[in-house]
Amino acid sequence: FRRVLFRSDDSYDNPETRPPSERCLVGFGSAGGPVMTNVIYNNRYQIVQTPTHAMILVEMVHDARIIPVFASASEAREKHRPDVMTPWLGDSVGWYEGNALVVETINANPVQHGLISAKGVVTERFSRWDDKQVTYEFTVEDASLYTQPWRGEMSLNHTQPWYEYACHEGNYALTGILSGARARERGEKARTAN
Repeated sequence: FRRVLFRSDDSYDNPETRPPSERCLVGFGSAGGPVMTNVIYNNRYQIVQTPTHAMILVEMVHDARIIPVFASASEAREKHRPDVMTPWLGDSVGWYEGNALVVETINANPVQHGLISAKGVVTERFSRWDDKQVTYEFTVEDASLYTQPWRGEMSLNHTQPWYEYACHEGNYALTGILSGARARERGEKARTAN
């Protein structure tokens, strides 16, 4: 599943019409969530917990989800942002059920690649399997895209330290894309003038 984020006839007008990942605003695919999925490379996560928050940092483009953690599911759900706010990576709140961190995400940004619409809900569970592995489970509920809820899971395994990922908005690639579009327009204009 992939949303069409721009049309080919007008996506070369300016940097703002290029996809968010090309502009280094958010990672490629949906590595950061909602629903954290593997992409071609840079699939590492760093999870940091404090008494009041959890942070999930994605290696790809350094996407960071800052998740406030509450005493219960009902308290967490009361703290969701208003529906008009659609941050990158969605609006996430968390709570613990036993030893599992449960994260509920709503209000996905409609421009971001993802597996849910702005009306969908993703519920994730992070459970420590052992000292070197966390089990990541998710359930997707989105009647506007799917006929029924669906779920999946994967293991997050301890790895060595990361190499820095560098993404540079306005790099040569973006300049080249926009310059190429202007050259194509000039060529088309010259052909129609003759």
